[in-house]
Amino acid sequence: MSTPNESYELARRRVIAKTIYKGVVGLCLLLAVLQVAIWYFTTPDGYFWPVWPILGTLVAAVIAGIPVYAGRPAISDRRIEAEVARMRRDG
Repeated sequence: MSTPNESYELARRRVIAKTIYKGVVGLCLLLAVLQVAIWYFTTPDGYFWPVWPILGTLVAAVIAGIPVYAGRPAISDRRIEAEVARMRRDG
């Protein structure tokens, strides 16, 4: 059973992760609009090349969003504790 402080910290991490993820998705959307605009103003009748970087970015965004919205943190306490132990050992 987790303590109120642990629950608060977990909720805090999830809110931070979701906020960062939404910012990244917003940036991806902005870049997609920019790519479509470049295509439209340079070769509107040509091959629609923006589909490929947009599709790649979409796949990456979905994969990055899975741990954020799957209900489990992407960075576990076990990994954090292992890193602290490694820093103590190396430092």
